[in-house]
Amino acid sequence: MKFFYTLFILLNTTYFLSAQTITTTVIKPPAQLRCNDVPAKKNNVVFGSIPPNSQDKPVIIFVHGWFDNGYSWFMANNKWYEQTYNSGYRTAYFFHSFSDAFQSNGKVVAEMIRKTCQHYNTKNVVAMCHSKGGLDMEWALYNEGVWDSIQGVITLSTPYYGAPLIDLIKNPIIRLVTENIPFVGPIFRGQGTYQMQTSYMTGVVRPMMDNNVNNKPQKFHSFAAWGGSHNTELPATVKDDILKIIFPDYQPLCFDMPGFGTFTGGLMSAGMKVTELLTKLIAVQPQYNNPHRNTSDNDGLVPFYSAIRPGSILISQPKPSTHSYLNHIDELFSWYAWDIVKPEVEYFKDHPVFRTAQPVSNTISIDEKLVYQPISDVQLIQTKEIKVENAATSKLYVVGNYKNEKISVLDENNKLVKKIDLNIDVENVYSLFHEIDLSSLPSDKNYTLQSSVPITGFFQDGNKASVQLNISDNKTYYADEELGFKLILNDWLDNPETTVVKGVLSRNMNENAEVMYDKIIPISFVYDEVKQAFICKDKLSLDAGIYNLSVYAKSDKINRFVTTSILMKQERKAIADDKNLFSVFPNPSNDVININFSASENADYSIEIFDVVGKKMSEKNIGTVNVGTHQIQLSAKENNLANGSYIISLNINGERKSSKVMVIN
Repeated sequence: MKFFYTLFILLNTTYFLSAQTITTTVIKPPAQLRCNDVPAKKNNVVFGSIPPNSQDKPVIIFVHGWFDNGYSWFMANNKWYEQTYNSGYRTAYFFHSFSDAFQSNGKVVAEMIRKTCQHYNTKNVVAMCHSKGGLDMEWALYNEGVWDSIQGVITLSTPYYGAPLIDLIKNPIIRLVTENIPFVGPIFRGQGTYQMQTSYMTGVVRPMMDNNVNNKPQKFHSFAAWGGSHNTELPATVKDDILKIIFPDYQPLCFDMPGFGTFTGGLMSAGMKVTELLTKLIAVQPQYNNPHRNTSDNDGLVPFYSAIRPGSILISQPKPSTHSYLNHIDELFSWYAWDIVKPEVEYFKDHPVFRTAQPVSNTISIDEKLVYQPISDVQLIQTKEIKVENAATSKLYVVGNYKNEKISVLDENNKLVKKIDLNIDVENVYSLFHEIDLSSLPSDKNYTLQSSVPITGFFQDGNKASVQLNISDNKTYYADEELGFKLILNDWLDNPETTVVKGVLSRNMNENAEVMYDKIIPISFVYDEVKQAFICKDKLSLDAGIYNLSVYAKSDKINRFVTTSILMKQERKAIADDKNLFSVFPNPSNDVININFSASENADYSIEIFDVVGKKMSEKNIGTVNVGTHQIQLSAKENNLANGSYIISLNINGERKSSKVMVIN
């Protein structure tokens, strides 16, 4: 059965760019610009004025991400345009879809690149991409013939291995709420939103991109952040133009509003802190590229490791450095990110030959890799009544819109303590989850929260008991084979024999990556005394696609929920038929050699390096690994490879796959 890889070829000829017209707008120099001069029009390229002494410098193009129409580069006195202009750079700002598929957006981005090159009469372009914009750019580069126009790509928290929050909002209950919110619901329904599920990115997109014959990872400089709890501080006085991100036709007055920046920054920070918490709970496995063992830190939307493109130059720093202590929305503002981006632009301007990613001393090898599994201490709720035993440690997060509703707080004697107003409008992803403040309630009493309407959201009761959901490293499963999901109870005071574990699977993308609503399929778990865990031994005849996997554990006093996504295929491919079996990049290499290979069952693997006359230079035994795609790194210096050509050989149960690589030190 043809599967996901075929969709990239099919959709390459079926998307709608032929019916779309790319328009252009030229804006005034920064000192003369008013916010109404920048149209938030879809499929429009906004060209900045040409600054003095700019002809020897590349053009910087700005590619926006998810939940953004491109105006964020200008909103709230953002100074990207001013700073790039004053530094002598010509600029172009792309306005395309919030959440269309990579393929559709990639076609638009490619055409915008051509328009930019034509407008400035150049092929010297550096792309700066925020979030999903990096994925749209990848498609444009690999499939739309614009490689030669792009000198380099700088990505700011692009979710190369997916965004766990997308897995969460594709839970059937949450999905029903988010996709019916006015104004922003269509963004949640967008195919590009679904594509950012961790299983789709891990199992489909990364193998396709990283094994592409045109892959040039050294053209990518990746910035990853871990500051989801960072406070976004905007200038206290900003313009009234923020709504242009959501409503393209909104016409602000363009005057400075005292205190509006402080207010807006506070809202952004609060939203980021909630999404940071939820992203930690639903973390994705970093089996490909996690050299710093940074498994749970995130910027409020994208985990640190997920933002590192394989083989790219990492331009951020992990803990304990505070260099990358920024949240996902901070990176949109020039006062946080310009000093990070500018050196990379200057590097691309001055270096026609790219540097290669340097090896990291604690790189995780195949047989010792650290796999982080989703761990959760929250309940998924959809109810009018919630029991609270300790208000000081409890957290309640509601999802969606609520109009003039109330929550009544009752004490142990059913006496009304207070009323909490629920009047919430969701305007973007950062206001999707709203925390209900329980901190003012005395902590030595029990309470009951009663709402006038059913509340959908998450409740953290303060009990440290959690559940850990262990799934396959590459998130891939096969129909009619035992699923093997394992749920571990951590700090669980109740007896496992009195705990009930249930799960559901719900397909939301089919084998052609089309968004769909499919039936909910229950799955069962049984407790295994030896493994001290609940195991799903079900064998199901499931259609191919992306599935949300949600698991619920409930005992007398504890209720927990955890979710992720998986990739379901119909059958395993024979190893000889796997076109993505073995690839080596970059080539040539000045040190780090990345080796990708796809593993099958019951096979032992080793890697050997030979010089051109057949002398073995080194050997690395890998052994038996999990089924799926893997990547390891070898250092030319550590293996004593001088300048010259070498043969990298993958040994699979005595059979060999080989590739030549050039080393240039």
